[in-house]
Amino acid sequence: MRAKRITWLLFFVIGLLIVNPSRYFDSVGQGVRIFASSVLPSMLPYFFFTKLLTSVGGADALTRMMEKPVGKIYKVSGACGYAWIMSVLSGYPVGARVLSDICEQGYISKKDARRAASFCSTSGSMFVLGSVGSAILGDVKAAWVILICHYIGAILNGLIYCVKGKRGQGRFLSPCSASGADDSLAAAMCESVVSLALVGGFIAVCNLAADMFSDVLSFFGLEMKEGGVLSAGLFSLFEVTRGCICFSASALPRFVKAAFCCAAVSFGGLSVLLQSIAFLGKCGLKTWKLALMKSTQAVLSFGVCLLVGWLILR
Repeated sequence: MRAKRITWLLFFVIGLLIVNPSRYFDSVGQGVRIFASSVLPSMLPYFFFTKLLTSVGGADALTRMMEKPVGKIYKVSGACGYAWIMSVLSGYPVGARVLSDICEQGYISKKDARRAASFCSTSGSMFVLGSVGSAILGDVKAAWVILICHYIGAILNGLIYCVKGKRGQGRFLSPCSASGADDSLAAAMCESVVSLALVGGFIAVCNLAADMFSDVLSFFGLEMKEGGVLSAGLFSLFEVTRGCICFSASALPRFVKAAFCCAAVSFGGLSVLLQSIAFLGKCGLKTWKLALMKSTQAVLSFGVCLLVGWLILR
């Protein structure tokens, strides 16, 4: 039954592409341009160097440093703490990528990887402060509030999914031999390029899906007007940037705008969900479970940002 519904949905999508190809050609092109101009330049070095760090064991110091904190708080091995640091520094979907890498290499169990996904899936400071804060909201102070509350939301979210259960067993990331270092460079670059192509494809397709969804609603007389809170929320389900743009155009108070943008960044949209599950699916994490994790993270981040924003941004 489920397969039939998916099949009919795909036929419907293909039908829309046939009816209005120029419209959706532009949608995909816009997604590719967003990827090429914003995501690719900022993410390629992070993908490459985090992959290289993992493969040569250079993350050993970070793993040891995080062993006690994440072990006591989340009951997972220290290597998950390394994934959290990389997620905070690099943004989506580096945390998911690192968790997948260290799981495949046997540094953590699949169970630890699935549980750690609840707090190792965050946006980076470059996107929140630069794109959301400066470019979209034009409010640096609000951007800092969003960023801090976003990270607090992720930390709290991990407590929901990791508070129960025994502490996971893992091992420290050991360095490779000197003879394997050259091979690691080529392998890191190759895998980084493939992973980025995957990310770019999902961004383009989700941008297309958002426009299709908007067109279907318009057909039934429901316009997705810029500045409307409902339309902003719906766009956030697909792609975080478009959602934040709509929230910024709304007439909401400053601190409420910040809270909604924080929720949008924390959920990440369908684009981030698909990017992350492409890596974490290898660890046995189901799409619905990751969607649930991101939803609770969005709710927690919204609540924290609403409170902090009410105190600071009024």
